[in-house]
Amino acid sequence: MPEAIRWGRRAAPLTAIAVAAGLLMAPALWNGSVFFYWDSVDYVYLPFTGKLPMYRTMPYGVFTGIGRLAGSLWAVAAAQALLVAYVLHEALAAFAPRPAWRLLVPLTLLLSVLTALPWGAGQIMPDVFTGIAILGVATLTFERGRLNGLRRGGLVAVTAVAIAMHTTHIAVAAGLVVALAGLGWLLRLRWQDLKPRVGLAAASVAMGISLVAGIHWVTVGRPFVTQPAAMLMLARLVQDGIAKRFLDDHCPEGSPYRLCRFRASLPKTANSFLWEGNTIPNRLGGWKAMEGEATEIITESLEEYPLLHVETAARLTAEQALMFRTGDGIVRDVGWLINDTLRRYYPDDYRDFKESEQNAGIDFKAVNRVHVTVQAAAQILLLGILVVAWRRRDRLAFGLAVAVLLTLLGNAFVCGALSNPNDRYQNRIVWLAVVVVTVAAVRLRRPDGISAPQSHAPGVLTGMPRYRPIGATEKTDLALNLPASHPGGFQ
Repeated sequence: MPEAIRWGRRAAPLTAIAVAAGLLMAPALWNGSVFFYWDSVDYVYLPFTGKLPMYRTMPYGVFTGIGRLAGSLWAVAAAQALLVAYVLHEALAAFAPRPAWRLLVPLTLLLSVLTALPWGAGQIMPDVFTGIAILGVATLTFERGRLNGLRRGGLVAVTAVAIAMHTTHIAVAAGLVVALAGLGWLLRLRWQDLKPRVGLAAASVAMGISLVAGIHWVTVGRPFVTQPAAMLMLARLVQDGIAKRFLDDHCPEGSPYRLCRFRASLPKTANSFLWEGNTIPNRLGGWKAMEGEATEIITESLEEYPLLHVETAARLTAEQALMFRTGDGIVRDVGWLINDTLRRYYPDDYRDFKESEQNAGIDFKAVNRVHVTVQAAAQILLLGILVVAWRRRDRLAFGLAVAVLLTLLGNAFVCGALSNPNDRYQNRIVWLAVVVVTVAAVRLRRPDGISAPQSHAPGVLTGMPRYRPIGATEKTDLALNLPASHPGGFQ
């Protein structure tokens, strides 16, 4: 093969990934600044101070150290966009029937226009890594030899990093691995060749957890995976009225609960309880001082009102699943702390932000008329894709669709029921449904390795389409009646 052709084949994927990353940067470039959320301030100063708030974890703060090294937070957004583009490329290599680099740019353009993905890629928040983690888990589980060993190793590493970026990523990714393993066991009699291979995905989860503990050991001096979260859960109980009921039942004279002082004036929302003004936790000594009491109230309320907790969790999960508007928190007034922190550590980025569209105020109504409609339709289509893929015995389309569907439900539970529903929580992964629909559409037009159900005769697959990949020989495996170069089984 001529050297120019060989070099072109190697350069095409890298070029496609670079172009895709550029597309994902488009909203931030239009904005004139990377995007900020209220919580972004913690991740901006962490690489400089190392002071970890008790409600955060350190890994994303270490990642934003890229900005400190480069002298600008634009480097953080660029790194995020490149990682998204890379994982999308590897997912297409595993699930699509055509060369991944040819599909990557059109798919990324579609995602950039119709979903919130680029708004997350350009934001100083760990949210964009949620989708990276899930797409990595799904690809490692179902790729079945389509990636070579080096590429699998790279994807394991990137997936582990993405999982480490936030505590919820660990919960959602680990839950997905367990659910996929259980699904494979349930389907073993009806569809033996589905066989989700969760070993590498589970290794990514384990590596991600170890990475979190290791980073904390180095930066904070002790290994831990998550900070105490009882105050966050208590805030949700305040919002749902469970805390008020508990305090009404347990606050006679002499009650040990300090929160009894405020049972008649509890705020209506979790955010008000935790963040607004001189909060009740601050008046009672702060989060750390309240952690033990919060844990006790949560535990005892679970014992006394279990059905109420179940009903509330189900309602909040459903509520979270339906909340995925773009722009949640990308607002003009993100707090004086952002301004002061940027002015101190990133003066050039501060000037960019002051002149940005975000600081002037972005109206997301028109954007959400498109995004919400498209993303809602894509989630509905997931169910149809599962049915079609099952009937066609298309292992790859079925695997990707079921992984994303399970993730949408799991994320809604973790963020809605265990925390507090917000649009940004579901918005950070709902774009994966558009990826599934696009890949399924491509596979429907050009399937590869789709076959009829497996016969019960040992060692024999019936109805397998006979095809010859480009460059393959005519030699066949007589036992399976397949071309010798065929990877075997369902694709």
